[in-house]
Amino acid sequence: MKRALCVFLAAACSLVLVGFCNADAAPLPASSGTERAADALPESAALTEKNTAPSDEALVRVLDFLPSVRQALAYATADNFSDHPLYDFTDAYLRYGTVKKLQQVCEELAAQGLGLKIWDGFRPLGAQEELNGLYPAFLSGEDLSDHNRGGAVDLTLVDLETGEELPLPTGYNNFTAYADRDYSDCSPEAAANAQLLEDVMKKHGFDPSSLRWWHFNDTQEYPVAESFLPGIPTLWRSGKGSAELLRSPGGSHAASIGPGETMELLGWEGKYALVRCGGREGYVLSSDILPASGDFSDYFCIVSPTACYSYEQLLADLKEFEERWPGDVTVDSIGLTELGQKIPILRIGEQDAKYHVLLQGAIHGREHATAWLLMALADYWLDHGILNYGDICFHIIPMTNPDGVAISQTGELTESQQEIYQSDRQHYSASSDQAEYTARWKANGEGVDLNRNFPAGWEEIDGRSRPSSHLYEGDAPFSAAETAALRDYTLRYDFDVTVSYHATGSLLYAEYGGRQDVNALSRSLGEAVSEVTGYPLTGNGESCAGYKDWAIDALGIPSLTIEVGCHSAPLAEEELASVFFRNLRVLPAIARWLQRS
Repeated sequence: MKRALCVFLAAACSLVLVGFCNADAAPLPASSGTERAADALPESAALTEKNTAPSDEALVRVLDFLPSVRQALAYATADNFSDHPLYDFTDAYLRYGTVKKLQQVCEELAAQGLGLKIWDGFRPLGAQEELNGLYPAFLSGEDLSDHNRGGAVDLTLVDLETGEELPLPTGYNNFTAYADRDYSDCSPEAAANAQLLEDVMKKHGFDPSSLRWWHFNDTQEYPVAESFLPGIPTLWRSGKGSAELLRSPGGSHAASIGPGETMELLGWEGKYALVRCGGREGYVLSSDILPASGDFSDYFCIVSPTACYSYEQLLADLKEFEERWPGDVTVDSIGLTELGQKIPILRIGEQDAKYHVLLQGAIHGREHATAWLLMALADYWLDHGILNYGDICFHIIPMTNPDGVAISQTGELTESQQEIYQSDRQHYSASSDQAEYTARWKANGEGVDLNRNFPAGWEEIDGRSRPSSHLYEGDAPFSAAETAALRDYTLRYDFDVTVSYHATGSLLYAEYGGRQDVNALSRSLGEAVSEVTGYPLTGNGESCAGYKDWAIDALGIPSLTIEVGCHSAPLAEEELASVFFRNLRVLPAIARWLQRS
């Protein structure tokens, strides 16, 4: 299966990263560059049936099974010789069979008051390739792809009580001769500690690297995990109802999955999740599954998962963002809506940054889940070091159309909007059920479909001739206050990328018009985003007069439209978890694309 369409995940581990925002004992975020202590889990939780006893081949989060192990993952921070994070997770992952061997190591060391600190475990191929480009000697010898297999670990000895590192021959990633296993060129204490570590690791099934005292390979060789992306739950369950297991995306029925039944997530493809359930592999709609354990809200510090993310909640959350991350975020407004509401913007990073990225959502009223998604991603990544990914300023407009969102969420119509409703019923056979009609409202408060109000094929639109809940392009391009405000803000900065979030469809649009140079860059960006989301990259479809189209055609900015979700908007709350996790790595993917392009 193509890597760009199916992001393979781990097998059988529990929800990860739980408790990142616990005010009493919050683990240090990746941006700190500081050692992170193990989560406060009872020792009895290690390697028990309670933790689902995955297969030895499963890639699992080490702390789920060995909570006494400490971590200081250098490549998850900017504190390494690349000066930026090389992967987007903050916990060590290894094969379960390797973790079982490490448990034996931990038990023997604990009798001496000692423990382990992990510097690196599983390493994605992309990070490996980047390291090789930065420092070709990094991949010399037997270390060529061991970390990519999930059976290699870089570690050191610590005092079990204090967590302090013991003296050893060198620090981590010292590529001189002092780091090899000839311990004659270091202090007697460091030599003794290095020999102890080597002996106990060899005793329990690890081969030491001759070039680096800290590197050990599991004697059991595993295949290279080409597409594994840690940090995402891999045990999921069917939602309120049963789910249908299909033989292929959109294909024939293979089996039924009962309500609440657990399955192993293997990847995403289009609207579907590839899962293993009851020994069978197949596809289910990604909207039909939920994480099997843990509390989804634990992934966020401020934003709460809700299918009805309101303008008022957005403003309250933005205020908390300013209080929690002063100096890192700026909250402002790009202008006013037709009905006089401010259109808020969240900036993450410096206004004089080298790169500028604009992301906007909820330009259609009924697609308000995209406003929640953008705020959820900002919340997560502010707490996980997004500012370490380069000199980038992210400009996030979560809710471009607050007036339309309010109509979709509340069902309330002003007198002029009631006139639009009656006109729609007369001319366009709108639903006689006002609640159904308002819930699916896309336009702004004056009945203009904002994503059809930009000068990019506007004259070619065969839309509606009068204000409507959707499809009316307005009297002229930029005739709506919201699109004019978005235009003016876009022109204030030399944007390198724009991304528009919409619902639904679970796919990417990356082209418009005849500017082939810009379209080629947009496709390249789309491929990078497709790789981390599993959304297929398409051309432009029949779209025109949208924000992406204008940004590409008029301004020459590489741009994407990301369509999230499976069912009709507004999305149900059950879809939020799969939508969030599928988009979890979009911001880092954009940052890396900018640095490569």
